[in-house]
Amino acid sequence: MMLTAKRFFSAAGAPADLARECEFFSSLKMRNGTFKLTRPSRFAVVEERFAPMVRARVKGPCAVLDIGASTGLTTIELADFLRAQGAVPRVVGTDLFIDAHLVDLAPGVHVLADPDGWPLQYGVAGVGIRAWVRRLDYVTLAVLPRLLARSMLRPRLRRRIAAGASLPVRMESRALVGQAIRLVENDIFVREPSFAARFDFIRAANILNLGYFRPERLRVAIANIHAYSRGPGALLLVVKTDGSKHDGTLFELGPEGDFQVLARIGRGSEIEGLVLEAAAATRQGEVS
Repeated sequence: MMLTAKRFFSAAGAPADLARECEFFSSLKMRNGTFKLTRPSRFAVVEERFAPMVRARVKGPCAVLDIGASTGLTTIELADFLRAQGAVPRVVGTDLFIDAHLVDLAPGVHVLADPDGWPLQYGVAGVGIRAWVRRLDYVTLAVLPRLLARSMLRPRLRRRIAAGASLPVRMESRALVGQAIRLVENDIFVREPSFAARFDFIRAANILNLGYFRPERLRVAIANIHAYSRGPGALLLVVKTDGSKHDGTLFELGPEGDFQVLARIGRGSEIEGLVLEAAAATRQGEVS
């Protein structure tokens, strides 16, 4: 039985149960079609591969940006990894969807929705019901009531949220409590002025993929990442995971402002060429 959002968030003060937490968040589909997929030790093999290069370059206080941090669980592990290499990280994790709202519609009926009223989960009589449509729903015809519920409820949910008639919650790991990590909503395709020339280490894991975005869109994200890098010596890790398989590249920003390849895992990042091209174009003022 799916855990309801109301039950999950009502236990906010309880110790983190990572398995249960990952199961709950992984059942939520955002309005852009992505899931809050995460699990402990997801990047342990990646960190082990790049540890010697990181240890030699990242020492003492450093500013870290984790792009696409999801619930922040692997962001905590990234901070722990950097500390083990001798760094003192100050970490910002970003994700497109962090804030959400619990809206009570009737006794025993509630909805977890994003700030725009997009339903993420229905709760009815203590039972969690997914709000998103899967392929099998088209065969069983369950797609019709799900789409109808979304279209009818979304305006109402939006109004309730705007009127303050909801409980704001954050879709983040409870393991973040007490951590020196700040998790913020941010779109990597929109330049954030406060991030300019700020970070010594940037990770983009399972977000900048050709399966998600066209090359021209990826160039915008890479240009923003380049702008967020503090300067020569800053590191960028781009990695994509598929089960136990990891393909990624660790880059270093060179003295001329170009990203250079330090090391690879697996076949390297599938956007490695774009990073090298776009970073050079940014330095030359060819990418706005």
